[in-house]
Amino acid sequence: IMVRLVKGAYWDTEIKRAQTLGLAGYPVFTRKVNTDVSYMACAKKLLSMTDRIYPQFATHNAHTVAAILSMAKDRDSFEFQRLHGMGEALHETVRQAEGTRCRIYAPVGAHSDLLAYLVRRLLENGANSSFVHQLTDEEVEPEDIARDPLETVEHQGPAANPAIARPAAIFGAGRRNSRGVDITDPVTLAAIDKAKAEFAGSNRWHAKPITRAAGYGKERPVVNPAKPDEVVGTIHEAAAKQVATAVRIAVEAQPAWAKRPVAERAAVLNRAADLYEANAAEFFALATREAGKSLADGVAEVREAVDFLRYYAAEAANAETGTEARGAIVCISPWNFPLAIFTGQIAAALVTGNSVIAKPAEQTPLIAFRAVEMLREAGVPEDIIQLLPGDGPSVGAPLTADPRIAGVCFTGSTEVAKLIEKQLAETAAPDAMLIAETGGLNAMIVDSTALPEQAVRDILASAFQSAGQRCSALRVLYVQKDVEKKMLEMLKGAMEALHLGDPWLISTDVGPVIDDEAQASIRDYCTRMGLQGRLIAKLEAPKSGRFVAPHVFRVKGIEEMEREVFGPVLHVASFDADEIDAVIAAINRKGYGLTFGLHTRIEGRVQHFVDGIHAGNIYVNRNQIGAVVGSQPFGGEGLSGTGPKAGGPHYLRRFRKGPEAGTHVAEGHKVTATELADNLPDPTLGGWSTRPDRVAILRKHLRGKGAAAIGAAASIDFGQVDLPGPTGEANTLSLAPRGRVLCLGPDTDTLLAQAIQALAAGNAVLAVAPGAPAALSA
Repeated sequence: IMVRLVKGAYWDTEIKRAQTLGLAGYPVFTRKVNTDVSYMACAKKLLSMTDRIYPQFATHNAHTVAAILSMAKDRDSFEFQRLHGMGEALHETVRQAEGTRCRIYAPVGAHSDLLAYLVRRLLENGANSSFVHQLTDEEVEPEDIARDPLETVEHQGPAANPAIARPAAIFGAGRRNSRGVDITDPVTLAAIDKAKAEFAGSNRWHAKPITRAAGYGKERPVVNPAKPDEVVGTIHEAAAKQVATAVRIAVEAQPAWAKRPVAERAAVLNRAADLYEANAAEFFALATREAGKSLADGVAEVREAVDFLRYYAAEAANAETGTEARGAIVCISPWNFPLAIFTGQIAAALVTGNSVIAKPAEQTPLIAFRAVEMLREAGVPEDIIQLLPGDGPSVGAPLTADPRIAGVCFTGSTEVAKLIEKQLAETAAPDAMLIAETGGLNAMIVDSTALPEQAVRDILASAFQSAGQRCSALRVLYVQKDVEKKMLEMLKGAMEALHLGDPWLISTDVGPVIDDEAQASIRDYCTRMGLQGRLIAKLEAPKSGRFVAPHVFRVKGIEEMEREVFGPVLHVASFDADEIDAVIAAINRKGYGLTFGLHTRIEGRVQHFVDGIHAGNIYVNRNQIGAVVGSQPFGGEGLSGTGPKAGGPHYLRRFRKGPEAGTHVAEGHKVTATELADNLPDPTLGGWSTRPDRVAILRKHLRGKGAAAIGAAASIDFGQVDLPGPTGEANTLSLAPRGRVLCLGPDTDTLLAQAIQALAAGNAVLAVAPGAPAALSA
């Protein structure tokens, strides 16, 4: 039996994978010398069994070759192997001197198919620690190259390389990475299945409002979207009459919580994170049975929730200086991330000293109920976190209309976000907060230089993972015409490998959509598109359950999209190489700006898209879903949200406010909307938004005026800022001007400060307040 022994292959991939998955350790050595010694030990084992196996040693390392020669008595009982074009001199010398065999292997195929493999081999051999690299480096002494690895290991100290952080420590000392699991490991998978089995029974959970406000609404069953006849649990919804009392409780309790030291509030979040991880199996079961998520998505859901808790705990102190908590915050979360987004909203509000009234999505109240129970167990006082499950008219609307609330944190549709914005403008205090993260018509562009296999893998994940029910999911794919035919053929083939079914089964790739309404709406859309002759490919959905098969349709471009189809539906358009700027303009004209994906190997083109596309999160040569807390802060612009980005360094500050000035608002003449529109400045004129010396210019003209505002503006790092994360990727954060900013004062000092900071950030300013011209005159 031939047994081939190699070393170093995919080492960097294994390191990155362990960090990304949050594993306990690495499946490979983190010091090369340990790998060399392990290879020698394996070679010795193989050479001791040549009566049954035929060892094949693939190596270009002269020291390893010498070690094998010293251990092997029979030169005919094994062979060496080398890649064509590499290690020729070494192996020819050995063959002539020792009479050994050397098999030369070479990849065979088209250039486009082999390029990725050849690049990987070049990177491996070009690594600083590589024997091949060191042999050609004149600065490396021969004694270092020939040093005995056994002697090095004996004196090196700990086996783990201190320069490579363990997966749990990739974010530094202030925050532990969330614990993940490797669901490809049969032993791990068996343990998860055993733990989940406890939560497989019918009517397993019973949830209700968590509040001292008396009175319940109706009770109803919660069913499994993959098996609608299976009752997962029951929910007693809140009644509209409970809302006012719950708000009063939250408002009265909040000051005492805000007085608690920030370190205590942060410690509560860290304890909650530990409880989440300890109860991960229950959350996995709930995510699958209530929300229709696969195990992989369930694991990611729990990890993101844990990351939110620990990240905001670590960042909380940075938001405290010169600010105060806002008061009672209403958190309205969606069903597609019923634990992660639910937890992220609440954690941010709590750690910044606010009280929270949480309204989970109607479809997923059970997992929210368990989360709040754990938050209370971790130490959040009962009146500081209240849960009011229910629908929009009964709970959401009266909550957002209560004038006592200090703000709303919302994730959902753009239409509902606008209604909440209007409601807050009518009834809430002038400084009430609104953070809205809404949907998007997210695009990806694949040019002719992209690696087809990588692009297809990422298209498939971006469009169809989670049954396409992600705000970040890919909706419109642009493929350069030169490679369109091949890309679509590969995409169709990859789709055929997807398995639709019950997400409780590990074999399932695509699960159900959330409810009957979603299923009917998406199916109707697919039927209409099919009748128009636009179908490129589709799969078959299971007959029972709330399933919609993945579909791919042809469109001319994103301009044909009237709305976001929130499900496993991908639209494909093509473009010529000289139409890139037109594609960018078409994407921007839709007004959304959540995620964008790009596959290219042209570095200059990457920067062109980064500069041109209006999107909160831009992903290059990877999928465009699954933003990691602290590494890829998530949030859009335009119709896709208000900002700031969740899981980023600016998020918590939005849950705090500056001390109230108590300024009297002077009388002034009424300014109509038409007047405002007529006087809005053009932010593109003069190149102000792109100038790097904006603060210096303001200092020059102000000559000491508004010094505090100038100082505040100068302290802001507009980027690009490198963020921590797994090896092998770059994550950068930058701040872009909003465009036009309306400054309303009301007093002259405040107006000047507002204008300075808006201008320093690269915006165009319209100031409307009594005495505005005089206040802003140099």
